Amino acid sequence: MSEGEVVEQLIEYTNVLLFGVSIIFTVVSAYIVALNYFVGEALLLARVGAFAFVSLILGLLLVVMIGAEANHAGLIARLQELHDANQVTSAGRALLSNATNGTYDVVRALLWAGMLSVYAVLGYMTFFHRWRPDVVNVALQSRKAAS
Repeated sequence: MSEGEVVEQLIEYTNVLLFGVSIIFTVVSAYIVALNYFVGEALLLARVGAFAFVSLILGLLLVVMIGAEANHAGLIARLQELHDANQVTSAGRALLSNATNGTYDVVRALLWAGMLSVYAVLGYMTFFHRWRPDVVNVALQSRKAAS
């Protein structure tokens, strides 16, 4: 694999990472809406089922993220091989410096901390928080009745 291919794949990894984060935001947002309108007032069995479903989805995303981390590590290792053979340009050196100076480690740690805290908060909101829906009942009147 050439340096150009490795650089291209590393850039694509960033796109995949950002897409994964957007999927997590979408899933969490939809679940919070469901909590507000349905699950928050449901019986315990329904809450357990809803939480199991969102756990399945987040777990699936977690497994994909672990696979992406392994692919990323392989790409960085290949870039290091090319660097050791003095075949890396400045673009490759810039990406390699992100791996050696800890930038990727910080991103990885923040992602894991974010996933764990989101999961803990969703657990709290599902089982312990007392939800009061944001629904305001509105009665419609006909014009005849109002006059």
